[in-house]
Amino acid sequence: TRASSYCSANCKMQHKNGATQNVLDPLVEEAEHEDQKLNCKFENVEAIFDHLGGTGRYNLLVLVIMVYVNLFPGMITLSANFTAADVPFNCSKFGFENSSLSSTCAPSTSIDDNLQCRVTLNCTESAGLNGQLDNSMSSVLKTFECQSFQFSTTGALQETAVSRFGLVCQRAWMSNLATTFFFIGFLFGCSLYGALADRFGRLRMMLIALCNMSVGAIAASQAPFLWLYWCFQLLIGIGIGGFMSCTFSFALENTDPAHRSISGFNLHNGWTVGIFLGTFIAYFERRYSRLLLYKGLCAAAALPPLLILSESPRWLVSARRFKQADSVLHRIARINRRSLGGDAFSSEAISRRFEKRVVKTSVLDLLRRPGMRRVTFIAWAMFFNVSMAYYGISLGIGDLGGSIFVNQLLAAAVEIPARLLGMLASYRIGRRVSTMVSFGLAGICLTATAFLFGDSRYTGARIATAMTGKFWITLAFDLAWLYSAEVFPTVVRSLGVGTGSTFARVGAMVSTLVPGLGFVWRPLPFLILAAGPLLVVLLAVAAPETKGRRLPDSMEDGERLAQAGGCCGRRQEDSGRGDIEL
Repeated sequence: TRASSYCSANCKMQHKNGATQNVLDPLVEEAEHEDQKLNCKFENVEAIFDHLGGTGRYNLLVLVIMVYVNLFPGMITLSANFTAADVPFNCSKFGFENSSLSSTCAPSTSIDDNLQCRVTLNCTESAGLNGQLDNSMSSVLKTFECQSFQFSTTGALQETAVSRFGLVCQRAWMSNLATTFFFIGFLFGCSLYGALADRFGRLRMMLIALCNMSVGAIAASQAPFLWLYWCFQLLIGIGIGGFMSCTFSFALENTDPAHRSISGFNLHNGWTVGIFLGTFIAYFERRYSRLLLYKGLCAAAALPPLLILSESPRWLVSARRFKQADSVLHRIARINRRSLGGDAFSSEAISRRFEKRVVKTSVLDLLRRPGMRRVTFIAWAMFFNVSMAYYGISLGIGDLGGSIFVNQLLAAAVEIPARLLGMLASYRIGRRVSTMVSFGLAGICLTATAFLFGDSRYTGARIATAMTGKFWITLAFDLAWLYSAEVFPTVVRSLGVGTGSTFARVGAMVSTLVPGLGFVWRPLPFLILAAGPLLVVLLAVAAPETKGRRLPDSMEDGERLAQAGGCCGRRQEDSGRGDIEL
């Protein structure tokens, strides 16, 4: 091939100090010959990382650190179960005490048993004429709204944002807005830090996002006004969204293709362990302000291990910072006990030798062809509905009954076995069937949970069905990431997965508004969460299977894959030539 000819010719001659030497001269050290041969065997930049290995000591170090630092986003994100939880309260002052009406109203004459938000009194009113009272009296029902509240400090939680800012009764609809602002920030942070990381580097923006997350949590703990608290929640969301985006890219860029899916699954386990730790902190600290303060300070513990890592060499090569890339690659080689050919190694020469023309793509490229359009809509629906269901369950565990701390631990405990089963199922029975089964079972469990509300006798069954639903929806979430990374062709893969991630963040935002519909009909929130996964089951019937198929490179490859399976496409077998076993 052209590449092999170039490499062979390049290995025969070496330019040094303006003179040409034959590198095969027997006087040249044998080790130098080996270095030159090794350097010339790299057919492209990807081959460098394949040679360094995906499970070397440096790669494992990166994975362990990325799992560790992902504890803190998980710890902070689901803090809303404790910081925005309801606290028992009573009204301490109604409006009738200082009423100037010509009537007699006393608390003892109340005919309304609900004294939390308003009171309806049976008031006696005299019929007077010119200021003179007569003997006739009339009864009038008057409703007075509560003007101030007294919150209990002896319950499971001593103080939350709800009690701090009085988000009850007429202001109860505001109680979940802080979480909504958080996920708005999460969506914005993924896009903002993703773009900045492409320009300024993964590691640098990871450090800035970490500071963003930590400072936001500390500031929110001290916010004296509700609007300021919302602003800091938005800031926390921006930091966490950016941090998770950077860590995910950094982890996958520091391993080889054969181990990328394993790295992705393990990163999510760091998130799960963070939920465990966050729950234990919340158990011992029942005041939301100190809880946010402690978690913000804990996040700073992610800084030291990040400082021992080097910038992503893939990004350095793509940014054409070749000298720095060579230095990082040599460091990785030393740690992994591999050789890169000594001083003769040049990532610049290799990348330029096989540099490909960059093809600009847009969202319209995902929608131009019928097959690609179908799989794109299916992927978007998967991301939106699985995210809405996942966060709807995770942020609604306080409504299930029982101990909020036990429920949170149970919800976290089911995630790790769900991911293990997801990896096994996707490799054994395929992506498409695994997706349909996991989404379908999640929808069934959430539907059952919805109709178990309303009777305290069913609390245990309600928690069991909800946790089973959380198990299947966690499995479905990871399958959505895996499937989308395989179904989109290389030229639009980042675009397809990125837009899917955007729909996932929108689904998370919507999930914060769903619990409010419980005032209309108690089972309605969980029925809405169940409807999405069941819809995905129907859509997945038209999706192609990606297990064992060659990863599509061009749009034509993607279109053929989209037409290769499902009820709406023709089934065809891929040739074994060039297939990549997934």
